[in-house]
Amino acid sequence: MANGAGSVTGPKAGKQARRPRSSVSDRHDVLRVLGVLKVATATQIMQLVRPHLSDNKAIRNALLVLQAEKKVISEGSTAGPAGKFGAPDRRGEPSQKLWGLTPFGLDAATKALNRDPDLMGGYARGAGTGGAPHAMAVNATIVAFIRGGRAPGSPAGIGGLEAWRTEVPHPLSSSGKRNVRADAVFQDKTAGVPLLMVEVDRATEPAHVLADKVGAYADFYARRVRPPGMPSTGRGTIGDLNTVPFWETLYPRTGLPGWPPLAIVLTGAGPTALTNRMLTVGELSREFWAGTEHADYSYGATDAGDGDFYLDFTAKVPLVMTTLDRLQQHGPMGPVWFRVAQHRGGEPEPLLKALTDTHTAAEYHQRRKQRQRAAEVAEAEKQRREAAERQQLDEQQAQTEWFRKRKRKMKKLAGLWDKPKATDRR
Repeated sequence: MANGAGSVTGPKAGKQARRPRSSVSDRHDVLRVLGVLKVATATQIMQLVRPHLSDNKAIRNALLVLQAEKKVISEGSTAGPAGKFGAPDRRGEPSQKLWGLTPFGLDAATKALNRDPDLMGGYARGAGTGGAPHAMAVNATIVAFIRGGRAPGSPAGIGGLEAWRTEVPHPLSSSGKRNVRADAVFQDKTAGVPLLMVEVDRATEPAHVLADKVGAYADFYARRVRPPGMPSTGRGTIGDLNTVPFWETLYPRTGLPGWPPLAIVLTGAGPTALTNRMLTVGELSREFWAGTEHADYSYGATDAGDGDFYLDFTAKVPLVMTTLDRLQQHGPMGPVWFRVAQHRGGEPEPLLKALTDTHTAAEYHQRRKQRQRAAEVAEAEKQRREAAERQQLDEQQAQTEWFRKRKRKMKKLAGLWDKPKATDRR
């Protein structure tokens, strides 16, 4: 209510809004999370840096302080442009504000992460206005990796926030006009995963689009360039001469054979639909992941199915798939991953086991050496047995001959005894 002078009167007149308070560490960690995820809710930030809390108020306060400092901005909510803030979002949960960085905040996040500015990417301007459903699924995937599964007894998560980057472009040509953009890249040698490309699929596009992306990763891995620092001769390269894989110029060498693996996390549909989608994507992308089979049907083979073989995964994409629900329940080190490869069976495996090739050339050659050793032992045993049999036969023949000679001698002596003596005529 206004008085005669036009000033505001009432119990709240003259009072200023109370500024939220937050700790320096809270604001620092919020910047770190947004520097990686680009856009996130307060709850997702809390799950990554304050998982012991049950309420995200401390994180919301930190966001409000950073907003006042022009470092973060909220441009929408998970309800989407047609939704109402606080109302159920697409997943049926109460919608939350979406927060992102400003250009000033991106600089602050770069310092908080102690990361090269070239590795930070953009600040996702306007990403929150549409509800950012894809970014929310990517964030949920990263949270599941770091925190582990929710089910009792699930293995702990792997890696930390610094092990992740999101929305990472990988050029397919020198012009940079064509590239395959990874939803997330995970790097943690201590966890046994030096490099892992992660794609999150919400089943919003045909299966062949996702299969084509597997092919795009194959093209990226197959691309070769001159080693950094090597002067150009102005001539093109011939084959692999004086070239290195382009991906090795972007990432440290993994120390593992073959190409870096690709993990696809599916969500956005029911379990049966997602299982069928995995099978379809696997079949459509077979040329990019299927190992070349080298068979040897000569050993103990009565038909083609009896022989031994090995799979050569050279220039093939190691591909694993799972669903976001499985990942959230059991974590990345739980039995949730399906390795898309021949002769793997249909049972889910932990990440490291799923990424390990089976039916390899090394295993085949080991089996071959074992067979050769077994054959040598069998041949030696056969020769020993034959020699023993020959010796026994020779002994039997010698004994038989001895009895035969003795019998002839005894018969001769008996004849001499029975013969009448000659008369002496002297």
